[in-house]
Amino acid sequence: MSMRRWSVLLKKEWLEANRSYKLLWLPVVFVLLGMMQPLTTYYLPQILQIAGGLPEGMNLTLPSYTAAEVLSSTLTSQFDQMGLIIMVIGMMGLIVSDKNNGMLTFILTRNTTLAEYLMSKWISQAVIVAAAIVSGFIVACFYTTYLYGFVSWGRIAAGLGVYYVWFLFILTLTLMLGAVFSRSSAVAVLGIVILILMRASTAFQTEFQMFNPAYLTNQAVSIITTGDALPHLLITAAAALVLILVLLFCSFSYLSRKELPSM
Repeated sequence: MSMRRWSVLLKKEWLEANRSYKLLWLPVVFVLLGMMQPLTTYYLPQILQIAGGLPEGMNLTLPSYTAAEVLSSTLTSQFDQMGLIIMVIGMMGLIVSDKNNGMLTFILTRNTTLAEYLMSKWISQAVIVAAAIVSGFIVACFYTTYLYGFVSWGRIAAGLGVYYVWFLFILTLTLMLGAVFSRSSAVAVLGIVILILMRASTAFQTEFQMFNPAYLTNQAVSIITTGDALPHLLITAAAALVLILVLLFCSFSYLSRKELPSM
């Protein structure tokens, strides 16, 4: 791929992200999610009191959390739930809109290959995803450090790096579904269902989990809380990366055989 076509495609993606305000709203959403976990965990007794407290005669003993546990719950309770849904919704129309309005056909007639188009989509969105996750987690670290205590930056960086591979899989799956389906709603519903089922299956401690990309969240939590990964980290990461390549190939293969509408 020539540097000129590479530059043009990436500038196009950047311009679209800027026009849709994705460069602003996606990091802001993850910043809010990052704030929410340490604040709600710390102030939960006061929140219950303001809400009217507990029924008479009922006692509730809240567990005490360490700083590492609060940070870990930011990934499991915020990013892997609301964050996952928002990420899929934010990415669901990336290829669908280009297919339906003829933009993809127009781009491919300008001496650009389908592989170049897909990779420009994937790389630009991967950068935006990284910015959103890092922004949100830095804010979570700030509030957790202030309210609970310090967690080693080495653990945080290693855990977040492992977790980022899981979100790259989320991005790639959403792009693949966008390549196959012509309606954004179908991409969103099917993507969210598949990803939630993958995440829910990690509750079952079976050997299969080493091949489940969603299990990278469990690995990240273990790294942040204990400093050590769970067994089979490299296998799980490798499986996620292989599946990312497979999904990209499936996207390319399907679009290369599909007759696309023109502008």
